[in-house]
Amino acid sequence: MMRKRIFVTIVAALSMLSAAANTLYTHDGTVKQSYNFLFYTPDSYKPESETKLPLIVFLHGRSLSGTDLNRVRRYGSLSAIQYGRKIDALILAPQSPGEKWNPEKLNRLIDWTFENYDVDTNRVYVIGMSMGGYGTMDYVAAYPHRVTAAIAMCGGISSLNNAPKMKDVPLWIIHGTDDKAVPVAKSDEVFAKLNESGKPHQTHYDRLDSVNHAMLARMFYLNETYKWLFEHTQKGKKNTIRPTFDVRRLLPGAYKGLRSNSVTIKVEPGKPKPAPAPAVEQQDTLAKTAPTTATTAPTAPKDSTMSAEEAKRLAAEKAAREKAEKAAAAKLAAQKKAAAEAAAKKKAAEEAKKKAAEEAKRKAAEEAKKKAAEEAKKKAEAAKWHVVKSGESQWSIANKHGISVDQLRKMNKLTDKSVIQPGQKLRVKY
Repeated sequence: MMRKRIFVTIVAALSMLSAAANTLYTHDGTVKQSYNFLFYTPDSYKPESETKLPLIVFLHGRSLSGTDLNRVRRYGSLSAIQYGRKIDALILAPQSPGEKWNPEKLNRLIDWTFENYDVDTNRVYVIGMSMGGYGTMDYVAAYPHRVTAAIAMCGGISSLNNAPKMKDVPLWIIHGTDDKAVPVAKSDEVFAKLNESGKPHQTHYDRLDSVNHAMLARMFYLNETYKWLFEHTQKGKKNTIRPTFDVRRLLPGAYKGLRSNSVTIKVEPGKPKPAPAPAVEQQDTLAKTAPTTATTAPTAPKDSTMSAEEAKRLAAEKAAREKAEKAAAAKLAAQKKAAAEAAAKKKAAEEAKKKAAEEAKRKAAEEAKKKAAEEAKKKAEAAKWHVVKSGESQWSIANKHGISVDQLRKMNKLTDKSVIQPGQKLRVKY
């Protein structure tokens, strides 16, 4: 009897844990004219509760594009949760098939979320990296009234003319100067456009020296990232950007205390139009340094049920992407070469200018030295002579220069009867 009671108690406890588990729903074709997506609910989510949870929209970079939703968990907010980072929010994580993010399609997913979940609509946050950084700024510009705060890393905006539309949304732009995938100039242009009008805006820009593209993926694993987002709310008063933290100082320790697959997430097909649940839940592992965010297009997933036309279409899309990437790489290489040549030319000109200035300085110093020597020589020569003035005598002149009258007469071949005249030059020193 005692064993039976213990068994019943254990079953009940497990049922309660199952009901409140962290759950990830897969949605394939759920929302028409939009994207397939993953939707995460934490164990704290309680439908119809007075305390509603915020919504985070995670937009991945090009490397996670495709038709396999498991790819979306390779890095980012969902990956951070699997590694033990506590994020008390609903998370919407769509997957792009390979195209840049479309604000209208993203907005349809957010509409669907509001219709199907109890979301705190005053706390809707968007965070993205690389292509996701572009998607973040494009969505904020298209629907600023919907976004409470956003973080756009190593991205840009599709049209600079749309940048001013983001001015009232607390936006944090972060980009590294060593980014080889997306040039830092793309974020520079956005920030310059926001400042162009001279009107106030809510954007903070961190331009990090010597930081590369992949390093910023660590932002998703920092507790401070989500704390900064959650500090913003649209309820009660106009939203203003909160103080940011020192990204460079915190990034190296982003994975501290986290452990691979330390949190179990239950994966279920989403509703109302579920897709078959994967036979085996894919468990991702974190790279030793930063999660990969390469810009190369992913290989199309193998699928035994894929039609020949679909396979052909995917192969054509892959070939087109690879061709575009090669062209972009060639263009970037040409730009780098031109920049290097221009820099070398500029450096050579500066060196020549510096050398000419040094030579001119040396010559000027030599001339000055020569002139000083000549002046000294003239002065020394002048000191050997005395120009007779009116009223002077042989005796007064000799006395003035500290010599005897006999010495004065000897140097100038004078006698005691010689008459000297005003203006006459007499030697007073050998």
